[in-house]
Amino acid sequence: MTDAQLDRLGTLIENNNADAFYSWKPWKRLRKTVLKIDNYECQICKAKGKYRRAVIIHHVKHLKDRPDLALSIWDGKERQLVSVCKVCHEEEHPERVIQYQYKKKDEMFEERWD
Repeated sequence: MTDAQLDRLGTLIENNNADAFYSWKPWKRLRKTVLKIDNYECQICKAKGKYRRAVIIHHVKHLKDRPDLALSIWDGKERQLVSVCKVCHEEEHPERVIQYQYKKKDEMFEERWD
């Protein structure tokens, strides 16, 4: 990752807009590479002897914690980016699922007295 990319990502993280990173061309190219390396198989399911098609690339060391590894398949010793299915990714990020559920719930029960 270049210094310019790291600075740009840092700004996105500071502004609570880290998801914008996933629209970058270098990320999209790397995502395809990781899926091919893992044969489009969820690596977490595979470790359990199961099969599910991978649709998401998971940052083992979270993007916000280690932006310097955002475009690195390896962190030096271990895989940093792995292919996972949606179910496993949600299990890896329960904070996002809960946040989404509360947001949905709040929107559903909003009263209007117009």
